[in-house]
Amino acid sequence: MIKWHIGTLDDLSSKELYKVAYERIRTFVIAQDRLYQEIDEIDPVARHVLGFQGDRLVAYARIFREDGHVTFGRVLTIPEVRGQGVGRQLMEQIEAEIQRHYAGEAISIEAQIDKRGFYEKFGYQALGTVFDFNGSPHIRMDKAALRMAE
Repeated sequence: MIKWHIGTLDDLSSKELYKVAYERIRTFVIAQDRLYQEIDEIDPVARHVLGFQGDRLVAYARIFREDGHVTFGRVLTIPEVRGQGVGRQLMEQIEAEIQRHYAGEAISIEAQIDKRGFYEKFGYQALGTVFDFNGSPHIRMDKAALRMAE
């Protein structure tokens, strides 16, 4: 069972912030062998989605506005829970949070190219050509604005 905590940077405890930084660096810098500024200026303005099993952070993403649309990124599940549906649950949390705070706004993400199929399962469509972002190939993917359920 995953317990979800969603909020701004100010809503995170110091322990939660540490766990987020630890897992983001482990995933996006160490495991992917990329050297870049992982903690950045977006963190203070983003909404953070954290999924816990007990005290262990197992899933994470951040949601924010950028250039006239809503986006999300730093989407991760830790290796120990991959293949167990945690990524699907995380996407459900991301999209529910977008509905709560950004309903009706266009959604555009920059997805790692090897995750394209994952996002397509949720209705995202690839646009344009592959580009380099922080040392790995990405592609822009868009989805029609989420509407509140009637």
